[in-house]
Amino acid sequence: MKKIINYLKYNSKNLFNDLKDSLEPNNNTLSHKRHRQYYQKENRELLTGIVVLSFVVLIIFAICYYFLVFSPSIEELNTKKTIKINEVNTIFKNNTENIQAKHSIIAQINSATTQDAVESIDVEALAYPILKNQLHSQINEFKDKYDRVEVDVNDTKNIMSVDNATTYVNSEKSLTGISIHKVDSVIVPLSINRKQAASGLLNVGDVVDIYNNIIDTDSEEYLNNTDNISTNRKTNKLVGGARIVSILRSKDSGVINYNMELDEYPNMRNLSQKNVIEVEEVLSSKAIGVLDESQLNLLLTEYGTRLSDYERTSNLGNLDVEYIIMVEIPRDSVVAVISNMDNIILTIPTYNAPLWVDLKM
Repeated sequence: MKKIINYLKYNSKNLFNDLKDSLEPNNNTLSHKRHRQYYQKENRELLTGIVVLSFVVLIIFAICYYFLVFSPSIEELNTKKTIKINEVNTIFKNNTENIQAKHSIIAQINSATTQDAVESIDVEALAYPILKNQLHSQINEFKDKYDRVEVDVNDTKNIMSVDNATTYVNSEKSLTGISIHKVDSVIVPLSINRKQAASGLLNVGDVVDIYNNIIDTDSEEYLNNTDNISTNRKTNKLVGGARIVSILRSKDSGVINYNMELDEYPNMRNLSQKNVIEVEEVLSSKAIGVLDESQLNLLLTEYGTRLSDYERTSNLGNLDVEYIIMVEIPRDSVVAVISNMDNIILTIPTYNAPLWVDLKM
């Protein structure tokens, strides 16, 4: 019985294998080889298409990123670099002594790779110690025999002593637009009124600053509407550190009236006396030797200056006085000062104010 069961199992297994072989195609047949080659070809084409499509998508993404993100960012970066470099060129304009330092700062700007890195570069802070050393060197180089130099600040000429120029350079937070030159000055006459002449309270040797005060009218509005014209008053500094060389006060201040009256009672006797002295006539008499010079020197030396000082202390004076003041100014400022003489105003800087100025009140 056992043998019969084993025989049936063996025969059933062989029968199953024979049936399977009869149902499945033969792997070695020609049709199966063609099917496999076709399937492999389709797989290769599909893979190639996927690769090509991925490459095209990558290129499109790269182009969009370049034009939408990378290119504008690079353009903004280059713009910020150009602004910084222009700032360097402005600071070191006409400066041939610090070319190497200038190129070093520009190289630092060009090496920045981000906008934040460019903006973090403080050009003035990098240039400050360089310019400061240069200005101190120029002060010692260009001082004249009176220990003065010409300090140009944004195209405004200022004559300063060496000490004042050194203090000015040390105290300034920004040295851009400042240059030192040798004093090249001339003495020019200014015909001005008392208001323009710092109230006439000037002495020979005083230092003044000269400002220009003009009215700017709108020319187009002036042509279209003469009844309603907008005006703007503009004030700008022409010269700083100008020194007063001499002062002439108009002769109207040189007329002295002296009156004396005497009344006696009970006889009612009146005595009156009137004297008029013209200082200019006295000076003319002195010039031709008619009057005693020693006595006149005692009375008339610095008469105009003393008269202005008396007016200051008494708070009473002639406001219609005219002055001709000889003042030392840089040669390059002569044209600007003379052409604006009707509009200039002399001011007294407090760092070199007269002795009577008391700022502690």
